[in-house]
Amino acid sequence: MATKIVNQAAVDVATLAQRMVSQFFSHHAALYVARDTRAQKFAPPIETGQHVPVLKIPRRDGSAMIMSFDHYLAEGRKPETKQDFDKVWLIGALLIVGDALGTNEYFEHIPEAEIIRHLRNGVAHGNRFSFHPDVIDKPSGKLKHPANIFRYAERQVMPMHEVDTDRQGTEVLFVWGGPDAIIDCLTVLGVHLWNMGHGIPSP
Repeated sequence: MATKIVNQAAVDVATLAQRMVSQFFSHHAALYVARDTRAQKFAPPIETGQHVPVLKIPRRDGSAMIMSFDHYLAEGRKPETKQDFDKVWLIGALLIVGDALGTNEYFEHIPEAEIIRHLRNGVAHGNRFSFHPDVIDKPSGKLKHPANIFRYAERQVMPMHEVDTDRQGTEVLFVWGGPDAIIDCLTVLGVHLWNMGHGIPSP
């Protein structure tokens, strides 16, 4: 029997986080195929009036941008292109999930939401951690609300990812962490909020 939903907002954000994780894996799989030299075989036929295979990206006015399939497929094999693709995708995921958490006041500031909050704010401010004075406990100089995935890391076989004020001004991607760290945090957030939404006790 399905577990009854007791917090629809938590389930909705959990589903969003889980979708971001799934889509990153799809993104990674697509790039893996694109970087294989055999991908050239999937080039579309050369159209009349063209000298090379092209792809078209439709515009709203009915026209289209035309791109060389071979050229941009090769561009995607460059190491810096892969990192840029990952960075843009991860920033987008953090902004989307971070904003959804903010709308729900970070679900009473759970650590799994707070870490996404600070990662999101960091990538939105020049890819550097930027802690507003309001989130800092003045006596200790630490964050008022812990930002980590400690409750789930061991059972999910993950590193103990954490963010605190000692990171002020330092880079988020790819110094604090890369795709693996961001996906770990989104995965744990999804697990926790799914449990919360169905009334399942937290560890």
